[in-house]
Amino acid sequence: MKTFISLGLFLAILFFNQFYNSHDRSSGDNSKKEIINNKWQLINTIEENGLLGERLDLWRDKRLWFVADSGFLLSGFESRPGVHPWQGEHVGKWLHAATLAYEVTEDEKLKKELDNTVERLLATQLHNGYMGTYIEDKRFYVKPEAFGGWDIWTHRYNLYGLLTYEKFHPDESIVDACKKMGDLLIETFGEGKTDITKYGTRKGISSTHLLESIVMLYERTLDEKYLNFAEQIVFWSEQNPGLRLMDAMLKNESVVFPGEGKAYQLMANLLGYYRLYLCTGNDNYLQTALNGWKDIKENHILVTGGPWSRKMPYNGNRECFAKPEDFEPGLVVVENCCTVTWIQLNLHLFELTGLAMYAEEAEKALFNHLLGAQHVNGIDWCYFTPPNEKTRAFEPGISCCASSGPRALEMFSGHLAGEIENHLSINSFSPSTIVLPGKFGGGKINIKGNFPYTSTTHICFETDQIKEFTIEFRSPLGTTLTHAKINGKKVKAEKNDRGFFQIKNKWKPGDILSIELDYQLELHVQTGEKGKKWVAFSYGPLVLSQETNKDMQLEGPFKDVKIDINEPGKILEMLSKSEQDHSDITFTINGTRIKLVPYHLVGSRVSGPRTYFECSN
Repeated sequence: MKTFISLGLFLAILFFNQFYNSHDRSSGDNSKKEIINNKWQLINTIEENGLLGERLDLWRDKRLWFVADSGFLLSGFESRPGVHPWQGEHVGKWLHAATLAYEVTEDEKLKKELDNTVERLLATQLHNGYMGTYIEDKRFYVKPEAFGGWDIWTHRYNLYGLLTYEKFHPDESIVDACKKMGDLLIETFGEGKTDITKYGTRKGISSTHLLESIVMLYERTLDEKYLNFAEQIVFWSEQNPGLRLMDAMLKNESVVFPGEGKAYQLMANLLGYYRLYLCTGNDNYLQTALNGWKDIKENHILVTGGPWSRKMPYNGNRECFAKPEDFEPGLVVVENCCTVTWIQLNLHLFELTGLAMYAEEAEKALFNHLLGAQHVNGIDWCYFTPPNEKTRAFEPGISCCASSGPRALEMFSGHLAGEIENHLSINSFSPSTIVLPGKFGGGKINIKGNFPYTSTTHICFETDQIKEFTIEFRSPLGTTLTHAKINGKKVKAEKNDRGFFQIKNKWKPGDILSIELDYQLELHVQTGEKGKKWVAFSYGPLVLSQETNKDMQLEGPFKDVKIDINEPGKILEMLSKSEQDHSDITFTINGTRIKLVPYHLVGSRVSGPRTYFECSN
């Protein structure tokens, strides 16, 4: 696997160097235009079905309104202070996810709720630009060195949510409000002002988390002062020996130490560096994001796709990255905000490069770890989801992680199909309906099947006219392409340098492209604490787990088995597949009572998953 990742990164860097040379700030506009022209561009999804559609409906029909009707989103702004310091983040996260939901559903009730929420939020802004939930003597501009404060954090998400809404529903009053927030932050933390890392937590990484939103403000206004402020945030970060994220990543150091390895904030900072690259063409910003991604992928991602963390003496708390040798499946956790931010980082890097490996990581995390954190009642989410636990800690409250989860669902939905190199790019076989631009024949395509449960997909063309073009698709992790057929006739699909199979054809209304995959049973080995080894299993794109509870006596089928990663077949032969309903993919470990089913289906308030099994050293 590490060889594959290194090769993928080599191809990514080769791709970047081919299209983008190093640029100084004076060439930023031309660089940005060149980058955008070569990016993977989204094509609109208008309907989601299958597993993804079910989980999106749970959010859109249940939690979205549960939160909107609670009064919690705006109460801290309209009657300061809020009930806790980070209450203000939720309205921005809700605006982000709910705006993306509306773009698919066009639900007029939701549009009215969005409009009302934005109007009420803007009405709370003070004359100096402040739009937080703190009482006056605790606000960031009054106490710019308030270690432990979360006021900047609120403004980060206000900017993010409002700018997302305004992108789809242009309104200069929203832009003006965002500019006022940005100006107040500059007055407080700009060049020659207070070091922004002196505010917040974990060496200030919770405040430099603002970076992405400030770059978004520059992208919307093209006002250089916001880009200058973004680079000032980088300057403050690099001057702080406990943070220096860019320097650490460019030197290929571990993500465990910058900002005490606070996983959620660190990955959010990488999103800021990614966006800075798009605006400046400065390769160091891109390399910071790439090197951070590489270390996280190789050393800190569970088989389920979630970025794991653990409280250790050398870091801050259990939400911080820990050294790979400190892995222990019963003690590590995944904060749901981390899963969401990891998905987001992968989707953005995929947009930039079109490389399949980024899309694969996003899809793995979504269909396994993220969905495992969402309760099927449509309301509850988990804050933490360990890979091995006796019960799932679902909670109905409004927490950062519950507000983050729907954002990943909506972002992934928006990346099901796109365009790159004049190809129609199918990024997921999740059943959906996609609107096609005229260059691809207009009309729409319907992606039919039951991914990720089954291995057959049909792409049905309901186009307006005949068009010749190339369609590309990728084989998901844990699968191989068996064959592709057009209207029942086998055709050749060749893999391109980005990891996508492509088929060129003169497509006409009524055509059906059928794709058959081979789902593979795979063994995953993890080494961790005290040199112990654990094994886990996946079947196609789905990770497998045993459902356990606190009263269950756990069997140890692999404790005396020595694992040879070069000969996985010996272990895989111990598993037998049970032929059942598609949603009940089940394997049995021979000679035991242990059944393995998809991870996202395991866990309740009285049960939990066992994903990793200890084996002999």
